[in-house]
Amino acid sequence: MKQNKREIPQEFKPARQCDENSFIFAFTKDLTLVSYVLKKNKSLDFLSSLIHDSAICSDSGKPEIIEFYNKTKGTVDMLDQICARYTVWRATHRWAMVMFHGMINIAVVIYAHNMRKNQPEKKTKRKEFCSELHMIW
Repeated sequence: MKQNKREIPQEFKPARQCDENSFIFAFTKDLTLVSYVLKKNKSLDFLSSLIHDSAICSDSGKPEIIEFYNKTKGTVDMLDQICARYTVWRATHRWAMVMFHGMINIAVVIYAHNMRKNQPEKKTKRKEFCSELHMIW
């Protein structure tokens, strides 16, 4: 999460008096905000709707939210990489179209993955599927 957001309390922004490897938690009904001071004047902020406690990992001494993020960030990076190969995205200034193109890209990746898993004998490439989808659309 970027630290220039006005919704982040001032206490969560990096300060000189904060110790390295320290953290601060804030909770609402359904969200958890963690600020982890990596080094002086450098903090990382994480917002989670999945983890609702201040659990600390005994191995690394980092909050559980950060450990979960580190374990799962590779999946999101891989999805972005696959979507970048053959994309339906077109330049636009309308945010709704950007969201729509993103959803189509993700749906194509999921559909192609399920096709390969369920029908391994059928060798439909993702690029061919995208062009078929374009013809239908």
